[in-house]
Amino acid sequence: MLSTCLLLCAAHAGAQSPENSHAKVELIAEQSKAPPGKPLWVGLLFRLDPGWHIYWQNPGDSGEPPEVQWQLPAGFSAGAIRWPQPIRLVTGTVVDYGYEGRVLLMVPIKGPLALHSTRMPSVSADVKYIVCREICIPGKAHVTLAAPPGGDWGPWRALFAQARQQLPRPAPWSVTAEASKSQFILTVRGAPQVPSVMFFPLEPNQIDNASRQEFEPTRSGFRLRLKKSDLLVKPITSLRGLIVLGPGRAFEVGADGFTINGTAVHRAGN
Repeated sequence: MLSTCLLLCAAHAGAQSPENSHAKVELIAEQSKAPPGKPLWVGLLFRLDPGWHIYWQNPGDSGEPPEVQWQLPAGFSAGAIRWPQPIRLVTGTVVDYGYEGRVLLMVPIKGPLALHSTRMPSVSADVKYIVCREICIPGKAHVTLAAPPGGDWGPWRALFAQARQQLPRPAPWSVTAEASKSQFILTVRGAPQVPSVMFFPLEPNQIDNASRQEFEPTRSGFRLRLKKSDLLVKPITSLRGLIVLGPGRAFEVGADGFTINGTAVHRAGN
């Protein structure tokens, strides 16, 4: 994604070092070994300097999400990153989606059943990321899984518990979508009455990230009007993302197909 942020990043490439990245990255595990028949949960723990951020899986108007290349023992495999609830990051007219402060990106590691009772597997990873404030700097780190200092797993287990509270859950609501020339209208039925919500699109360049999301309560839920992105050059049949009701209250929603100007293109649902 070519963007203002990435152009600034390119200008700083080559000057990057772990000391000036404004982010510290560790690879931690929830426990020393996986329970029988279950994955071992590991996580990339980012500690960011005040005011600096990294990006969600859809970075918004600029930036790129972290990329990971795993080095695992034979027979082991890494699952997808579990992305916690992001925040909106506003810089002038640019709106991004990402994380500040401290964030744990959880990943399940699966291995042969016969090895689940052995000691911690040898796991390492090469991580590439972009860290931004007023400028953006590309960062990279090679991290290796090891036991916590002093062998105390309590603090690490607490970090995983906190991260799980921020993971989006499937929405138990009915969601339909309508598209006009300039906007998408998401109608959510069965949701609790709330004063406001925020939609985070899963795919880039579908909505205008900087535009106001018009929220309208209804008897059975609410309605959101989302301005289309100027970069959306052809019709889409799926609008997916997160509906966020507040901290720790993010829900995955999706509308497969739209009613376009009153005509159903596909059946819409959740």
